[in-house]
Amino acid sequence: MIPRSQPIRSLSRFLGAVCCLMALAGLLTSCTQVNVVNPQTNLELAPAPYFDDTTGIYFPGALGPLFRRPVIELEEKSPGLGLAISYRNPEARIDVFVYDLQASVIPSGTDSEVIRKSFQDALADLQLATSKRIYSQLEVAPPTIHKIGGTAFNHATFQYTEGLVPKQGELYVAGVNSQILKIRTAKRLGSSIDIPRLLAYLGQTIEQSRLAGFGGISNEDFKRISAELGQINLDDGLSANEAISIAQIELVGNKLHNRYDVTRHRIIDPGALPDSATVIFSPYPSNATKPLPPALVSVRKTGRAELLDTQF
Repeated sequence: MIPRSQPIRSLSRFLGAVCCLMALAGLLTSCTQVNVVNPQTNLELAPAPYFDDTTGIYFPGALGPLFRRPVIELEEKSPGLGLAISYRNPEARIDVFVYDLQASVIPSGTDSEVIRKSFQDALADLQLATSKRIYSQLEVAPPTIHKIGGTAFNHATFQYTEGLVPKQGELYVAGVNSQILKIRTAKRLGSSIDIPRLLAYLGQTIEQSRLAGFGGISNEDFKRISAELGQINLDDGLSANEAISIAQIELVGNKLHNRYDVTRHRIIDPGALPDSATVIFSPYPSNATKPLPPALVSVRKTGRAELLDTQF
């Protein structure tokens, strides 16, 4: 019996050692799990919001899991191209462009000529990327009108392949607060990132800018004002309508039509006609504790106009 007990004791020692090793492995594993930081809770701090003083829009430092990259100022090197703001992560991106193409007026909404052309140009850029073999298998759905929050945009969805990776995207273009606002999204096909939910945050910031007193002229008013300008004839002096039209152009020339409603005006000294007139414009409604003062424009019968000094 003694010869058989030795192997049993040896086996017992072996099993005991194995159990110790398993326990030690379990301890090490549990320690490793404690020390590994969950990447979802170790996110880098998002940048501070970026305020665009032309549109009055605060662009947040992040849209959900997409963090904003440094804002690219394009205006200095390429006048009319404004700025570019990009939110990204490895799965998706949202690019926002704010610009005016050096146009004197960008009407609000989706139906002005400059907005329709900007939308078509953006669609053409997709085709250009395909012709340059940056994209392949591009499919663009028919354009529609789609809202982000309360703001309507020209809109198109598309799918394409980039670097062998299938992707889907959306394009939005509209006139917002006297600027062209273009938004382009892209994400890996099948990604769970909810782009519409992230865009809803941008919709809220646009609405907040309007509540803060930023705005723009409608396409209908823009056409009417343009037609009235074509009828100005100062040979017989300055009429009330002519004074208002000239004052409107002066306000636009000073890039104040994003803060003042060019359709809300009155002449405060009608007795000075036909030699001169002073036209007063009201600011857009605002929830600011200290709203802007009215804008005053002096117009002479020669057609010369001057923005009177208030707080500008």
